[in-house]
Amino acid sequence: MLNTIDEFLSAPTPCLLLVHLDISRLESAANELLSTYGWPRLSVGQELGNVLLSEMPQRRSRAARRWMPARLGDVAPGPVLCTEIDLLFDPTLNLDPLGLLRDVSRLCQMVVAWPGSYRGDVLAYAVPDHSHYRTWRKPKVPIAVLE
Repeated sequence: MLNTIDEFLSAPTPCLLLVHLDISRLESAANELLSTYGWPRLSVGQELGNVLLSEMPQRRSRAARRWMPARLGDVAPGPVLCTEIDLLFDPTLNLDPLGLLRDVSRLCQMVVAWPGSYRGDVLAYAVPDHSHYRTWRKPKVPIAVLE
């Protein structure tokens, strides 16, 4: 994994997804990166959740779209480690999580712990039985599948 990270850091790539279905494996990888590189960590679910609590339900989607670039602007140019991204997949927010992450990575280089899988050219969030399961064909972002 560290070789992949070093390649990412030396290239002009703004976003890298670390993909694995097991949340504990993602957390272990995140902790390894934090101890190795000392990057700031952005717990997307925790921080965005706090922001959305003060918003009316009909305004939460817009608030989420505004929060992400504003928050990443605080830690630009990065890299920053984004974890706990599950809230971005909540259907009530009506977001394209991958598109949002790609867009905001232009502001701040990021490594994202992505709970899902990548097989062939299909990136998946969660497992097919999960209520928020989603897929993207040819996601146009570098992906490192963790072992």
